[in-house]
Amino acid sequence: MLDLNFMAEIAPDMAAALLMTINLSILSVLISIILGAILTFTRITGGVFTRYLIIGFVEFTRGTPPLVHISIIYFLLPQFGIVLSEFWSGIVALSLIGAGYTIEIFRGAIESISEGQTDAAKALGLTRIQGYFLILMPQAVRRSLPPLTNELANVVKASSLLSVISVNELTKVANDLIFVHFVVIEVLIELTVMYLMVVGILMGVSRWLEKRMK
Repeated sequence: MLDLNFMAEIAPDMAAALLMTINLSILSVLISIILGAILTFTRITGGVFTRYLIIGFVEFTRGTPPLVHISIIYFLLPQFGIVLSEFWSGIVALSLIGAGYTIEIFRGAIESISEGQTDAAKALGLTRIQGYFLILMPQAVRRSLPPLTNELANVVKASSLLSVISVNELTKVANDLIFVHFVVIEVLIELTVMYLMVVGILMGVSRWLEKRMK
């Protein structure tokens, strides 16, 4: 039998943790998309060194666990004099993880666009950068929206790993409550419902945007 009174008692703590997770997710997703778009343009138009540097970043991001990125940002960077708070370490780590995937998604979408679009941008007198961000990128976003949403949902779920650096997001607070009260089922139920809410909202916004773009 579920202890509903206990679930109501811990609800404020879980709600505060949910707000932290939402803040982390929104900032990380936005930075991931912006950084991914910029690095995709750099990869397509840059020189050989720049192109292979970005390819190396993508392969490293996709080939290593998210926890490695979090550890590098939080534990390794201070050795070089770069010290970030737990919150901003989490933002940077999640943003870089998301960008590593969005680069490939955007690249594939842009390569599927007819070269006539680029020629049309040149005919309108647009610069290469203007043509990319005003002509190609809007089409690429529309084509890549489903896989992009899936990857960004993974970024949201990866925020649970920030508990290892003491960010008070959902998983960290849920674990603390379990250790203090020795109650598992009720805490896990609230944790699951809240993650489903965040990811569900992201998926809903994606579907709405997809219909609008059509």
